[in-house]
Amino acid sequence: MDEPTEDQLEASPKLEKRTVGDEIRYYVKNIKEHWPVVVEQNPDAAGHEAWWTKDGKFHATHDQLRRDAMVGAIV
Repeated sequence: MDEPTEDQLEASPKLEKRTVGDEIRYYVKNIKEHWPVVVEQNPDAAGHEAWWTKDGKFHATHDQLRRDAMVGAIV
């Protein structure tokens, strides 16, 4: 699947734009809503974060979220 463009990230109601240091990030607003199975199987996932950088690269603080990320399902 193609990485989202900066315009898609900006327009998504499912993401929240934040600046961390000098980097712009687009955080998933509700991990549990987008990955309910992951959170059910790994309850600690709900406290983690997932985001894209403006170049469209996906990042997550939980291994299962990284493996299961489906860009088109969120942006």
